[in-house]
Amino acid sequence: MTLYWYFTKKFASAFIRVFLIIGLLIFFVDTMENIRALSSSGITFPKALALASTRSPSFIREAMPIIVMLAGLTFCVGLARSNEFIVSRAAGVSALKGLTFPMSTAFLIGLVSILFLNPLVATFSTHYDTLKDKYLGREPKAIVVNDDGFWLRQKNETGHIVITASQANQNGTSLRDVTMIEFNEDKNVVKRIAAATATLSKDEWVLIRTKVWDLSNTTGNPEASSRLESVIRVPTTITSDQILEGYQKPETVVIWDLPKFVRSMDAAGFSTLQHRVHLQMELARPILFAAMLIIGAVFTLQNARLGNLGVSVLMALLCGFSLHFLQNLARTLGEAGEIPIFFAAWAPPIAAFLAAIALFLHLEDG
Repeated sequence: MTLYWYFTKKFASAFIRVFLIIGLLIFFVDTMENIRALSSSGITFPKALALASTRSPSFIREAMPIIVMLAGLTFCVGLARSNEFIVSRAAGVSALKGLTFPMSTAFLIGLVSILFLNPLVATFSTHYDTLKDKYLGREPKAIVVNDDGFWLRQKNETGHIVITASQANQNGTSLRDVTMIEFNEDKNVVKRIAAATATLSKDEWVLIRTKVWDLSNTTGNPEASSRLESVIRVPTTITSDQILEGYQKPETVVIWDLPKFVRSMDAAGFSTLQHRVHLQMELARPILFAAMLIIGAVFTLQNARLGNLGVSVLMALLCGFSLHFLQNLARTLGEAGEIPIFFAAWAPPIAAFLAAIALFLHLEDG
């Protein structure tokens, strides 16, 4: 048991070192990129640092599989060079058994990534968008999807309009059961419009089968002065792309809130494939991390002893990046509806894990 804990501590130490190096590198590169891309908009170095500190966690989360693989490579190369792994084999500990605890540690890192890193990234991603809009002087995106339906806000010449609808089509060009509430510059309600449907056509909303209430007169009865109209056109600067980009991306929703958010989006009429795939891929992370560790061990533990360390590390890196590419490809196909969601999220890590275990057993214990 002491040997297993020793291997675990060495892998954990390697992971911490690689994590800190990659994390600092990502933070530095993101800071430089913010300065380069936003300097013309008046972004100063402290603001670039603030933006980088809120966006870097999302990049680190994306790089976590590669970080685990590099930590596994560092750990296994250290064992092979110091002959500690050979000694453990001579003591009767099989190769796979010796990696059981480090593999469990990688699996645990995956669980920590789900339970802690995911909520952290979701919080910081939302804060990053708010902070960037504030620094650039832009209006924040005012599109919300919740249990009550679909909500958005737009400006007009005299104030702004709040639009709510029970459902929307998947391309964001048509709303159903629509209510528009118009506010003046003093934020007082002046008009309410209810419509069966609202269609986005170029630079206007086309409302069908409407009823209009004039609420600017506070002394009269709005219902008595209400009127029915077949068609009303309301100018807008909103586009369908802005509507589709306005609702929360999967990365900005905490993982345990995702099922409820998916149900809300389904009820609102939006496609939820992207969010469903993201949820399943997050749940598959522990298996992916364990597979990345075994991939690093397959090529380094044996070949490093034969003097082919450079080639071994290169092969491990190629396999790790190939798995990362395959998973992104499967994710794209899953979000497009070309393959089942479960297959897109779980097939690459499970297949890689089983293949790495089989190859490891063949090379080390075969």
